[in-house]
Amino acid sequence: MNMPPMPPMLGYTVIGSLNVPSTPVIRIAKGKQTTAITPASPQDDSYWIAILDVNNPVNKVKEFTINGNTGNTTVPAGLDTYMSNPAYLFVVATQSLSNAYVPQGDLYDYLAAHGAGRELQRLEALNTHTGCGQASRCSYVLTGLGGPPNSGSVTYENASLNFPAMLVMSLMPQMNGQPPYSLCNSYTFVTR
Repeated sequence: MNMPPMPPMLGYTVIGSLNVPSTPVIRIAKGKQTTAITPASPQDDSYWIAILDVNNPVNKVKEFTINGNTGNTTVPAGLDTYMSNPAYLFVVATQSLSNAYVPQGDLYDYLAAHGAGRELQRLEALNTHTGCGQASRCSYVLTGLGGPPNSGSVTYENASLNFPAMLVMSLMPQMNGQPPYSLCNSYTFVTR
């Protein structure tokens, strides 16, 4: 039995930031053409949540910026409209976040319900177990397809204290090569 060839995928990379003055970035590549998506108003010590159109991922539909110092317990108003909808891909990326401002309370529970797991738990444990100053800055990224909380939608995450956290993967169209796109834990790149 012959399987049809896999349709071309888009390269998809999400990079958080660790130190000032870097900002998080999403890079989407189609062949050698790359589109960079960044925060409209970058803010240090923050979480940037970007909502992308699942049919045209280079289209940033909405974004939210959460101040880590004052908002690391609060889910932004209106966020669930996007995060719970499978018409969107979401990205959560930190920008030069102090490890003292890792998510707590409602924000932690919300991210966990949308796929945050071991990587975020590790940052939480480091914050709790090492005390202030041991791990000064952290970098975290989470991406997934929107869907109801605790629905088991596929998500990917990465965290680091030493370098900007990043995910390198692909966006896969349907077998006919058309959108919507889904996440694929594979690498897409052009060699020529």
